[in-house]
Amino acid sequence: MDRKAFYHHLSVTDPQLFPDGISAAQRAGFQTKLDVWARWYAAGHPVSFLAAALGQIFRETGGRMEPVLEAFAPDRKTSAERLQKAFDAGRLKWVKSPYWLPDETGRHPVGGGDIQLTHRRNYVNAEQRLKTRFGVRIGLAENYDLILDPVISAHVAFSGMIEGWFRPCKLADFATAQGLDYAAARDIVNGDAKQIGPEIARNCRIFEAALKAAGADQNFGPPQHAVDWPVPQVTPVGARIRALFQRLAGRFG
Repeated sequence: MDRKAFYHHLSVTDPQLFPDGISAAQRAGFQTKLDVWARWYAAGHPVSFLAAALGQIFRETGGRMEPVLEAFAPDRKTSAERLQKAFDAGRLKWVKSPYWLPDETGRHPVGGGDIQLTHRRNYVNAEQRLKTRFGVRIGLAENYDLILDPVISAHVAFSGMIEGWFRPCKLADFATAQGLDYAAARDIVNGDAKQIGPEIARNCRIFEAALKAAGADQNFGPPQHAVDWPVPQVTPVGARIRALFQRLAGRFG
C-alpha cells in the first residue's frame, strides 16, 4: 500500500472530508489504524471492511480520526457535565435515562474511543472480547480511559464492527453482490441509519476509493510502525480495596 497516495487522494483528489488538508494529529490517527489493520486484520478481511470502519470513525470522532471522549471533552467529568446540560435542555431526546452518571465504580461511563463506547457493560464487554480474540487482558473494565489508547481503540472499532460487539449485527451482514451496503451498516454502531446512512455511505466510499488508489486492495503490506498492545498497569492494592468499597457503597448505599 502506498500511503502517500492514500493521503493524496483524501486531501487533493477528493478532499470532501479534509478540505483543509490532513493535520499531523489526523495523520497520526490514520497511521495507527492502518498499522493495526496491516498487522492483525488485512490478511483476513477486504479493504471494504476497513473503509466501513474509517467512515464510521470519521463521524464518531468529528473528523479527528483519533480516539475522543464524548462531547469532545478533556475528561469524563466534563463530558458528563456537558451531556447533562444538553439533556436538561432537551437536545438529547433519544436518551431515555442519563448513562453518563457515575456507575457502581464511581466512574462516568461516557462515550469514548474511535467508536464511542457508552455504559459500563460495553466497556466490560470490550475487555472480555479482546481477551477472547487476542488473549490479552488490558484492564479496560477497570480503567475506561484506556479506550483512548490509539491501539486499543482501533482494535475495538475493527473487531467490534467485524464481530458485532455494539449491536446485534456485523459487517458481513451488509455484504451484497455490489459490495458493502455502507449506509445500512450504520446500524452496527447506532440505530440511526435512516437519518445519517447517506452521510456514512459517502464517507466510506471516499475511504474505499483512497485505499484502492493506494493499492491497498492488491497488497496492503506490513505495518510501518510498532503497534503493540500497551503494557497493563497494575492497580495498587490500596486502590483496589478503595474501588471495592466504592462499588459496595454504590450497590447498597
